[in-house]
Amino acid sequence: MIMWSSEYYDEDFNARDGVYGVIIGSCKSGVFLKLENGQEAFASFGGLNPGTEVLCTVLKKATDKWRVLVAIDSVLRETAIAA
Repeated sequence: MIMWSSEYYDEDFNARDGVYGVIIGSCKSGVFLKLENGQEAFASFGGLNPGTEVLCTVLKKATDKWRVLVAIDSVLRETAIAA
């Protein structure tokens, strides 16, 4: 088990960081994600159901007005919607 020192570990992501996320919702412009550190993010990407696990890259950090902006790089596990 790796123990992270607070000197090196930052709960906030920087641009170009690779992160794990789970889709929590969507709109006509893209999808909303919950990132591994608990932050919410947005990606301009469609066709993924809530619960889908993805790897993504941070494009922009969060501001007071906007969520973290990410690009989805790959889908790890896709969930199906029950009929």
